[in-house]
Amino acid sequence: MLAQSSLHPRDFVAPLFVRSGDNLRTPVPSMPGVFQFSPDTAVTELKRLEALGVSAYILFGVTDPARKDAIGSHAHDRFNAVCRTLARAKDGGVKMLSITDLCYCEYTSHGHCGPLVPGVSPPTVDNDATIERLGQQAVLHAQHGADIVAPSGMMDNMVTAIRAALDADNRPNTAILSYAVKYASAFYGPFRDAAESPPQAGDRKTYQMDFRRDCRGGAKEAVREALLDVDQGADMIMVKPGLAYLDILQQVTAAVPVPTAAYHVSGEYAMLKAAAANNWIDEKATVLETMHAFKRAGASFILTYYAAQLAEWLA
Repeated sequence: MLAQSSLHPRDFVAPLFVRSGDNLRTPVPSMPGVFQFSPDTAVTELKRLEALGVSAYILFGVTDPARKDAIGSHAHDRFNAVCRTLARAKDGGVKMLSITDLCYCEYTSHGHCGPLVPGVSPPTVDNDATIERLGQQAVLHAQHGADIVAPSGMMDNMVTAIRAALDADNRPNTAILSYAVKYASAFYGPFRDAAESPPQAGDRKTYQMDFRRDCRGGAKEAVREALLDVDQGADMIMVKPGLAYLDILQQVTAAVPVPTAAYHVSGEYAMLKAAAANNWIDEKATVLETMHAFKRAGASFILTYYAAQLAEWLA
């Protein structure tokens, strides 16, 4: 009677990994229950999720090594897996909100989130060159049916560039979900297996946030990053990872005038799956408790690989 948080299938966004091909449903070994889909099987999966009551999905492109290059050109190919999946989903009558990840780590040969500054060590992304390309990528996704674009590379002024590009293409209603608060975390490992996007040299600490900051003085850096993106036109803000950063999520939610999301990331998902497989935890009870923690900390919605199972449990 006095419970103050509740869960519904519409609270969850389902991540899908898509790659070119037909009739593909390839398991991701480090993420039990997660698959790489081709566009045709992705639409089948989306229809299943929609029937369960999940109302949104986010697409991540997986690129064959032969199509990768130093600047991620395949991200701009109208026939890549993300664009084809968007179009097939719309043509197939899927009414879920479509979100696309905007980044280049899945498309570059070096595995970083944009073109690199030549001759610099450790590898450093060329911020200004990347945000221009992110605007182009956003327009391409919107043209193929994306309702929301989600830049994830933590580039400075990325929201400004994306909003300007969308508006120039007469797409003022395409929303921006900004990965405004994204930490350089070890919890992303299984995702990099699924997206086939680990850095080939160095790491992403030159452009993702340092988790050792924002301690006793409060989440000042995280709040500043979030407010900058809101000022530039972000419609929603994401905190990533989720479970280990509930304090950050709570403070960001309190500070920004837009909805916030939590990403229950691949490493957090994989740990729960591994513990459940060994009968060390009650999987359903533990996952539901975790989702309530996100809601209690202020998340308006949650990106999670458990979306389908949660919808089934809640039904």
